[in-house]
Amino acid sequence: MVSINLKDFCNLVGKDLSIDFLRDRLPFLGTAWERASEEEFEVEVFPNRPDMFSTEGLARAFAGFINHRKGIIHFVVEPSDYKTFVDGSVRDVRPYIVVSVVEGVRLTEEGLKSIMQLQEKLHISFGRNRRKASIGIYDADKVRFPLSYTTRDQGFEFQPLDFPERISIAEILRRHPKGREYAFILQGFDRYPILMDSLGTVLSMPPIINSEDTRVTPSSRNLVIDVTGLDYRTINAVLNIVTCSLVERGGKVRAVSIYYPYATEFGKSLVTPDLSPRRQILKISSVRKLTGLKIGADEIRSLLEAMRFGVEKVDGDTMTVLVPPYRADIMHEVDLVEDVAIAYGYDRILPEIPPISTIGGEDPMEVFSSKIRELMIGFGYQEVMTYILTNPTTLFKKMRLPETKDLVELRNPKTSEYTVCRNWLLPSLLEVLSRNTHRTYPQRIFEVDDVIEPYPKAETKARSLRKLALVTIHNEADFAEVRALCDALFHALGLRAEVLPSDHPSFLEGRYGMISLKGMILGFLGEVHPEVLEAFGLEHPAAAMELDLERIREFCMEIRSS
Repeated sequence: MVSINLKDFCNLVGKDLSIDFLRDRLPFLGTAWERASEEEFEVEVFPNRPDMFSTEGLARAFAGFINHRKGIIHFVVEPSDYKTFVDGSVRDVRPYIVVSVVEGVRLTEEGLKSIMQLQEKLHISFGRNRRKASIGIYDADKVRFPLSYTTRDQGFEFQPLDFPERISIAEILRRHPKGREYAFILQGFDRYPILMDSLGTVLSMPPIINSEDTRVTPSSRNLVIDVTGLDYRTINAVLNIVTCSLVERGGKVRAVSIYYPYATEFGKSLVTPDLSPRRQILKISSVRKLTGLKIGADEIRSLLEAMRFGVEKVDGDTMTVLVPPYRADIMHEVDLVEDVAIAYGYDRILPEIPPISTIGGEDPMEVFSSKIRELMIGFGYQEVMTYILTNPTTLFKKMRLPETKDLVELRNPKTSEYTVCRNWLLPSLLEVLSRNTHRTYPQRIFEVDDVIEPYPKAETKARSLRKLALVTIHNEADFAEVRALCDALFHALGLRAEVLPSDHPSFLEGRYGMISLKGMILGFLGEVHPEVLEAFGLEHPAAAMELDLERIREFCMEIRSS
């Protein structure tokens, strides 16, 4: 949910707009209208458009959508002597940082609220609750370059934001509200990230809290923005979104040179932000095929400009589209086609019912999956939904397994966090638990979803398999608990399985078994190995089970037909 001040929004659009007009037109831009008063309105902006999480970004997009201001904005990044030096000690804690300086910002009370709202929305979505990326915004007039991104031990003191006194890092994690909320991100480390200037003034302790010494106020005119995190592409995208939003308030961008003591995918030095547009090829035939619209190059160009893109050239069926730096969601030609359709207006596209001669129905596997979900909820477990994409570190290294190539890999992954399709569910559930160590125990979660495995006989050379995985974690979690649950689940399905003692590197020796029915292996269960728990930052015992629902459903069908 994004809260927008109406007067501020109209000033940024450059046009007086009524609540009724906005209520009618904003949903066609891809938002959901929620509520409005005389002074403000609220819309739901979906995660695929993080650039619209602020008044500035939404106003920029809407100004083009109503054909008031069209075309791409060419952002200028002026050179400077600003520098940031990265210390090698951050490499294993939070390895990447990007920085920008924006000068001459016309920051009002409403503007400050908008930027803070953007910061928090990006933390939740792009930043994965600050774990993957976190943002710091500071008053540049209180900062002296060069900056130093380093680490300090828990005894280091500074005055955190909204706190009356200097306290140590250990006290921040224990006493400060933000410290308690996000301490789980730095769990297991004995040194903590600190960003400071050349005079030793602390700017922030990423990703926990900023310093009171560099607080931003409505009268601040020059700002420093940093983004730290675990993935360079992610933090760079976040920096671009925040920086471009501040430009909408009259800011001028100054470059910052960043120097690393260790090799990274972009070298040991770089200059940020990079606000140059990206080029994406768009086929005119693709637009016509996917939308069903009979439109030509000139109309497509106009529609793209209404969505704030640029068109560099048109060569026959091919358009070279300029994508602005804040549009991190544009990854493929299809994304551009979607924006063409939005600009054209979904309300103008007439639906057609295709000629079909079959009757639809719910897939039998989905019916069975729903039954399993109901049973698991009845057993006191909470359902979670995780991404089907993951990485070998999570699937193998953290699980004490040797890495295998028997996986479906992405050819051009956008981030190192998502490079392969998962081949089992349990690591994903442990990731969920690792992000909820600050919650109360016991925690019992489950997931019913697909895993992907190579299958040369299929047209796609891969196939999906439906699995159930569950984890229980608390001080008393053990083999007996999941064994009892296994028996109860199979009993509810009218089946009787047996557990065969076995060994697995991810589980404690003597506390692991394979689940078998009529000689067919249907899954496994056991107590999770302490080294696996440590790898995921978990401090309580855990027991887990994973089942092949495809095979279990076949047995259930046999019983029904007999």
